[in-house]
Order: sequence, then C-alpha cells, then structure tokens
Amino acid sequence: MYDSFGRAAVRFAFGYLRRRYRREIRIGFGLSVVVIGIGAFLASRNVREG
Repeated sequence: MYDSFGRAAVRFAFGYLRRRYRREIRIGFGLSVVVIGIGAFLASRNVREG
C-alpha cells in the first residue's frame, strides 16, 4: 500500500516539475548539447605541438 502511494507521489512530483519548469529544462538541454558539441570539436582538432 505505501509502496503504491510512494510511486504515485514521485510520479506526480516529476510530472509537476516537468510542467512547471519545461522552458528551463529545454534551455538547459540545449546548452548542454552545445557545450558537448564544442568540447567534441576542441578535443578532435589536430593542433601542432611546440
């Protein structure tokens, strides 16, 4: 019984947070994709040493 109440409460909380902070989540996801892309580009460059 308490297990099902706990699952329902967690599901409600995640749903509420997704609805409430949808814009912020999208912005954060977009920024993380850009940062990962820049990091991959910088890591794969062939820069002469010395």
